[in-house]
Amino acid sequence: MFINSAYILGKSRFFNLDFVVNSSVLVPRYDTETLVREAMNRIKSGDKVLDLCTGSGVIAVVLAKNSKGIINASDISKEALTVAQSNAAIHNAKVKFIHSDMFENIEGKFDIIVSNPPYVMSDEIGIHDPQTLKEPRIALDGGTDGLDFYRIIASQAKEYLVDGGILALEIGYSQAEAVKGLLNQEGWSNIELVHDEAGRDRVIVCKA
Repeated sequence: MFINSAYILGKSRFFNLDFVVNSSVLVPRYDTETLVREAMNRIKSGDKVLDLCTGSGVIAVVLAKNSKGIINASDISKEALTVAQSNAAIHNAKVKFIHSDMFENIEGKFDIIVSNPPYVMSDEIGIHDPQTLKEPRIALDGGTDGLDFYRIIASQAKEYLVDGGILALEIGYSQAEAVKGLLNQEGWSNIELVHDEAGRDRVIVCKA
């Protein structure tokens, strides 16, 4: 489905479910299903999970419906959280939503943190995919090099994970080495690179 069509229809398909979307959130991409599957494979019964930068809530909702984890989700945008809450209600998914600028209002420890943060370079928004110009810039803009949010996550996420907790991140297809470098600098262990179905670098998983 083209992005503009999704906004016109007010819904988009993800993981075989229909989700509400509007101009406050990104339209979910098929690529993100790789991240969801990796997280699902690692969640054990009772695990406390945080979906950081949840946007429309598709990751959190799918994890809530397909795992026995305790799912939490956060976003800086109140408008995005409203959409995410609607999607959770539509699919009868138990998710606790938190209004937070990254880790600012996050409390406690988690077994797994999963995130699809903004990772497009500021000056490349709209160049490779003109449809992104219709989407909220706050959900796309990863700074000059696209790595601003990965720096925050790499340096702070350990404080919110149990010992040996798992961090799973979606990345842009050309960002693997840069993100792995940031994680190595911060002492993350067992760093794994996962490819999507097209064979592109798509997800990095590591341990605190």
